[in-house]
Amino acid sequence: MRDLATLWVGHLGPIEYASIASFLRHGHRLTVYSYDRLAGLPAGVEGRDANEILPAKQVAIYSREGSPSLHSNFFRYALMERTESVWVDLDIIALRPFDFPGDRIYAHENPERVNCAVLRMPRNSPALAELLRFRPGMRGIAPHITGLRRLKYRIKTLGRGVPIEEWPWGSTGPRALSAYLRRHDEMKYALPAETFYPVAPQECEKFVRPGALSDDDFGAGTYGVHLSASNVQKMLLRDFGGEIPGESFPGQHVAKARAAGYL
Repeated sequence: MRDLATLWVGHLGPIEYASIASFLRHGHRLTVYSYDRLAGLPAGVEGRDANEILPAKQVAIYSREGSPSLHSNFFRYALMERTESVWVDLDIIALRPFDFPGDRIYAHENPERVNCAVLRMPRNSPALAELLRFRPGMRGIAPHITGLRRLKYRIKTLGRGVPIEEWPWGSTGPRALSAYLRRHDEMKYALPAETFYPVAPQECEKFVRPGALSDDDFGAGTYGVHLSASNVQKMLLRDFGGEIPGESFPGQHVAKARAAGYL
């Protein structure tokens, strides 16, 4: 059975507990790394110091969004190099064990791009070598920016590029991963979208609508469901005062986590 690992910054909420419960329910060992002591980890989940994987005095953030997603991208690539674990975001709901053969686990989220919410790459991957060059404070141009647009960036910044903290959202995550996989002919190993991303981000309103989705709506090819938590949280705040409806898809899994004693 695959060992899973992730990084968490801040406090765990209902969606994170629902995700954790789903991994444990399917027999996975899960390690949650953090830079500060993380309270409330369920029994069966190992908490470890994130400095073991990526030493850091502070967590890097995307300056526009104020999001630690930037740092989590640095961390997940370091995890690929230093462990055998599969990276998982804590907005993935596992529907069956992630028992994939081989040392590559990543899937399309659309025909042009893969996502990295579930990720395993071999240490000798040329794409991983490029991703491991990302670091806080570096300057450059996001790898998915090409052609005339890239030339304009170079001219505007006098060839120095833009601080990585100011790159567009996702530039060090799915966009960079996709660009480098394509560059090194590693995109061919990507699993189909149904594996982890059966609901497109533009359709994630289905996650908050009571009764719209249940586990039975997903086929045998779906191993996990990525909730796109940042989008879901905005919709929950807009439509439900921030509360998760009990009959919604995440609500059903929050109930399972609560029944298991995790909430």
